[in-house]
Amino acid sequence: MPSNAYSNLLQHLHRAQPALPLETIQAALAFHIANQNPLPTPLAATAITSPLFLSHPFTLSRLQVLSNSFRHALHLKFTLVSGPRLSFFEGSISTRLTEWTKSLMKGLQGGNSLLRLAAAGGVLQGLQDLQTQAKANSSISMNSSHTASENPVSDAIRAKVEDEVVIAFAEVIDQEGVGREWESEFRQTTLLSNTVQDQISSPHISLLTLSLILAGQSLPLVASSKLKALPLAALSQLLTSYITETFHEGDFLRQSAASDTLRLHIASLSRLEALVLSIALDYRPRIGLTAAQETLNHLREMAHRVAGVIPHLLAGDTHSASDAETPSSGPWLTLKTLLFSVIMITDSVLSACIYVPPTVYHLSSTSSLSSPASLSLTTILTLFHLSFVVSQFGGISSLEYTDEASFKELRKTAYLALDILASGSNDVPERFLDELMNLVKSPIEETIALAQISFALSCIEQLVPVLSVRYLKGPVWTLIAPNLVLPRQPLDQLRRETFESAHSVVLAILAANAANVDAMNKESRTQELSDGSKGKATEEDMSLSDFCTRLVPFYSKSLIQNSAPGKLSTSQVRIAYAALVRSASNSVLPTQDESENPSHFTLAWYCIDELLCAIRSLGNDKLQLEQKHRLQLTLMSCVSALPLSLLGRFFEEINDSLKVDIGSEDNLDNTVDLVQRERDRTELIQALYREISEMVGDREKGYVLSWWSAFATGNSTASSRTVIAKL
Repeated sequence: MPSNAYSNLLQHLHRAQPALPLETIQAALAFHIANQNPLPTPLAATAITSPLFLSHPFTLSRLQVLSNSFRHALHLKFTLVSGPRLSFFEGSISTRLTEWTKSLMKGLQGGNSLLRLAAAGGVLQGLQDLQTQAKANSSISMNSSHTASENPVSDAIRAKVEDEVVIAFAEVIDQEGVGREWESEFRQTTLLSNTVQDQISSPHISLLTLSLILAGQSLPLVASSKLKALPLAALSQLLTSYITETFHEGDFLRQSAASDTLRLHIASLSRLEALVLSIALDYRPRIGLTAAQETLNHLREMAHRVAGVIPHLLAGDTHSASDAETPSSGPWLTLKTLLFSVIMITDSVLSACIYVPPTVYHLSSTSSLSSPASLSLTTILTLFHLSFVVSQFGGISSLEYTDEASFKELRKTAYLALDILASGSNDVPERFLDELMNLVKSPIEETIALAQISFALSCIEQLVPVLSVRYLKGPVWTLIAPNLVLPRQPLDQLRRETFESAHSVVLAILAANAANVDAMNKESRTQELSDGSKGKATEEDMSLSDFCTRLVPFYSKSLIQNSAPGKLSTSQVRIAYAALVRSASNSVLPTQDESENPSHFTLAWYCIDELLCAIRSLGNDKLQLEQKHRLQLTLMSCVSALPLSLLGRFFEEINDSLKVDIGSEDNLDNTVDLVQRERDRTELIQALYREISEMVGDREKGYVLSWWSAFATGNSTASSRTVIAKL
């Protein structure tokens, strides 16, 4: 019976048009390769030269059958050699599988380069499967058997398989003239014009496309040091053209669907492109920078076209109205796939380019076009064009999404690009901001505009420390100001994200001012600077302080206004107002003798006074009581932001409100209101204690603890004493 089955398999392999389904032939070929005695070399050689796989034109379906047959055969052989030993003299599992794999690879010698790529790629994937399975089994239990924990084959054999994959792929691309375009003019072009028709339903695909699809499955498993022998720049250019072709250069929403074959393999093509650019940046950095810049430029152009089409998608102006209504299918699925492809490539490029020595691109004649800063700038602008798609994953700054709904690689790529921009020369962030502001000003549908503004604000927030005051006062504030207040109409998620991003930028400005003042304070303690020795940086620091000083009155009113229910959350108001008070406290640089004078901190007390006035002005209806409690909690958060000279006055203001006995309040008749007021006061005391014990600085610690001790002893409210006792 086995001999008849083997004979039937050989007959089908020698037919150009199979009489059986390819899946059946795949299973039979894998079985007989694994069970061939004594070694599989003859059958491997027969398969690689059989008319079934060698007939033209080559089809992806048959090449995939060949690759899967060798991959599955490796699994079957591992199962066979893992069984009980028939003789004491039999070698170990690793020895027998290594010998068998070596014999299998001998059968591929002399075969067609494309078929060798498919077969050797299948063997390499099978080896990777076994190695991954062995590691997983050994990590589950430390007492796992020798069969599960050992390396399936020797490293030397795996290295030979990797070599065969690289050589076969190199032969195919060399045959197709990749990297030698001028020679292709002399080549015959009738290779795929064979009159033999394939009964398998498969589109006509060029040899180069087939080789790239197969390479995308196996080359990522090859050691990087071996891939540097390939023509990386030409290969990157080729892969970029295929990726952009998959998405019809960004016009895929207006035209027909992209090529089904390329779309099915866009993940492997993008991964291969990322790998090629990463290796080029590691081993040939100057060429790699140029190749990476060209690729990212193409991605940006494609994203720009997509940004112009998205409003039509939102309006339902597509070939399929049902596609526009279902975000998980049709054009939306293609949009997300495009974003994934962009992130996969840019993440690899940025992670590799940060290790390129500055001398490489500083000495390059194209340094203005090819450098880590230019790559980062192009990446951020690409994501800006796709900002509406980015917003569907929570943007790059929101932390409210669960791990399942978030896109961690997106945030990693965006923040890495911003870090590179911030660490570059001073003009790079401002050049980026100029281009960003020009894009924001362009007329576009409101929903898309909100997504773009939110993304732009998230980027600006990270770049505030390196932006000049001129930019902060000008274009940045122009973009922030209209978005600091929420409208009255029902809010969508995008409008809230834009609103919160605007406030985050203001906090970043205040934090930058505080950092500058702290640095200047430290510098003034170590050296005396004459009036004529102040440089440009010091003038800019003082200008930032002046800007923040003028910002304080406006922003304090804005935060109080946005403390109403449905706007900023309680924690957001508390953090923002404390930061505002801290910035106001640091807006002046008093001398050591003047630091205890409260008059030098008028601006800081202005913020406290505004807060107290707002609390007193609120009435006793439900919404106003809720806002009043939020503002009182905000007041407690300001303790750590105040200087020592203002703490006495501050505690006088809050002391009475914390000691009031609820039973004496005549305006509360409802028991429920009394209970709620008691809960609010308990929360205020707890918030104040946390602020005093955890956030107050060392200089103010002694005074604050002394006040707290007196407050705890003299409190006349029984419920308050109970709360204090539990702290």
